Amino acid sequence: MVVKRALAFLALLAVTACDPYYGQEPYGPAPYPAPYPQDPYPPQPGYPGQEPYPPAPGYPGQTPYQPSPPECLITSSRDWTAWVNRMPGPGGARPMLVVSGKVAVPTGGFQVAFDPRMQVRESHPAQAFVTLQVAGPDGAPASQAQVTHEVRWEWPLNQPVGSVIVSCGDKTLAEITRIQTAY
Repeated sequence: MVVKRALAFLALLAVTACDPYYGQEPYGPAPYPAPYPQDPYPPQPGYPGQEPYPPAPGYPGQTPYQPSPPECLITSSRDWTAWVNRMPGPGGARPMLVVSGKVAVPTGGFQVAFDPRMQVRESHPAQAFVTLQVAGPDGAPASQAQVTHEVRWEWPLNQPVGSVIVSCGDKTLAEITRIQTAY
């Protein structure tokens, strides 16, 4: 019994020793005094004519710069096909992804061609992304008449793809899911 009382007393002593604000109202002693009660240096006024810096782009309250996607002058497209060429050829031919279709642009000397770079998204099945570029004469007005261009390009292929997405600027022109393979 004496041992229990001694242990209870030691536990109470340990709890009160850990509480630095025990018995002080409301939350303990006043904060520590500053090492230097008075700042020996008075606050300096700003230089005359000095204004704060103007806010830079991207700061709160301002919209960050976002480049606009390139404009696509293609008004319509049709007859999209994609196939994989695995036919044997000289020097052990590599498999090639062939994409073709027809696009309409305004008259006035516009040229349409595929970007030679292709992106492949690793998924199951893999998706290939190809982009059309439209170039025209600078400063030439586009007319209301339409001209149809046939476009075709081949990219080396390292893996099978399940679909091909054809885009121009911010437009998706086609999603080709039926891809045949020619042996």
